Amino acid sequence: MSLLRFLARSLFASAFVADGVRKVTSPTELAPEAEAFTSRIAPVVQRVVPSGYSSHVPDRAESWVRICGAAEVVGGVMFATGIGRRIGALLLAKASILNIAMSLPEKGADPDEKQARRPEVLKNTALLGASILATQDLQGRPSASWRRRNVSRRGRRTKALKKARQAVSS
Repeated sequence: MSLLRFLARSLFASAFVADGVRKVTSPTELAPEAEAFTSRIAPVVQRVVPSGYSSHVPDRAESWVRICGAAEVVGGVMFATGIGRRIGALLLAKASILNIAMSLPEKGADPDEKQARRPEVLKNTALLGASILATQDLQGRPSASWRRRNVSRRGRRTKALKKARQAVSS
């Protein structure tokens, strides 16, 4: 990993790690902001998860905030160190969804509050986009599927060249 990639990953992940530590250590102060989102998403998750596990899905907003914080810390560390960087970026993308939901103003909010929350919403949306982009980062190397296709193309070209040489020499 180049020094530039290491620095960029560390800087990007540091925002998530710091936010995740704050969520894990004090979820009660962030729970009221997450309550609207978690009250809607918990029943959906309980229906989607297999029946044996649906009773383990948390109902309280504090638990969701703490889980999101843990995902941010683990994903940030994975992404920053380069160990499981794409999985870490996926964890960061999933945690960003709750961050966006928490930063959105309520439906009946006045225009001043909406204007005050706009930078936070835009920041969280940008971090979501960057983490989605990071899930596709291959460190400048082509993907396995590209390599497989390229090898098969080279093999066909080689066979075609051999046939052409045989036809010319005959």
